[in-house]
Amino acid sequence: MGIRSLINKVTGAGGSRSRDRLLAPPTLAEAVRFPYGPFQFKTRLARGISFAIEASTDLKTWQSIGIGEAQAEDFEYMDSQAPKFSYRFYRMLAEGLRSANIIGYASVALPPGFSMIANPLQGPNNTIGALFKDWPDGTTLSKFDTRFFRLSENAMKEKRWSHPLEDLRPTEGAIFYNPTSDYKSHNFVGDVVQGELSVPIPAGFSVRSSPVPQGGSLEDLGFPIANGDVIHLFDRDRQNYVLHPYENDRWKSGPPIVSVGESFWVAKTQPGNWSRKLLIA
Repeated sequence: MGIRSLINKVTGAGGSRSRDRLLAPPTLAEAVRFPYGPFQFKTRLARGISFAIEASTDLKTWQSIGIGEAQAEDFEYMDSQAPKFSYRFYRMLAEGLRSANIIGYASVALPPGFSMIANPLQGPNNTIGALFKDWPDGTTLSKFDTRFFRLSENAMKEKRWSHPLEDLRPTEGAIFYNPTSDYKSHNFVGDVVQGELSVPIPAGFSVRSSPVPQGGSLEDLGFPIANGDVIHLFDRDRQNYVLHPYENDRWKSGPPIVSVGESFWVAKTQPGNWSRKLLIA
């Protein structure tokens, strides 16, 4: 089969009879980011179904990285180029139908000492015990409780977290302590949350992260800033906080820039909602 015919089949332009065998859009699952870098996911396709794999780093621009026909119902795709990217997201076209979900990974560099981290993806299990399985004793993770105005502490002791069922979900944040003397890379894997997204930002202090796995300035990410608010970013390399106050309708030292997988402190004068809309056609 020529490449043009194959592309027509994938996009549906050819009116392929194979499309009739697709009862529902494929669902991408069983995501794994291997320690040496490649990323793998699986799905199920009827034999002979034409497919294309697309990838993106910003959820706006998509690039075709694979095309072909399914040779077996249990379909497995491995991206050997994943080590070149700190985060990457994937979707599939099968006979012109887009996958029911977008799957991906985000790698966060954690230096010795403290970091402020976020889980940017909806994984099959977002508990601390599942997300941070292989960290050494002395590792800690603290979340801020806005009701009681205090930090909790979850610690790795004797190769087990003290509160393994505690969650770290998208839009939340935590203070993470790496007790080693080495920089370590930690991988989050899972689905990109889509739809009309809204994160409540209470008055006073809270720890938050972006509702979508996109980096950039909080201005571009639609954060509901108001006069008197202060954003506290943590500088992982210098191990101290950098304050970004908002006064007289402008950022005093420029809008704060956040990365995918990074959380931050918010000191807010009035409550608000951080709303984003993410619908990938």
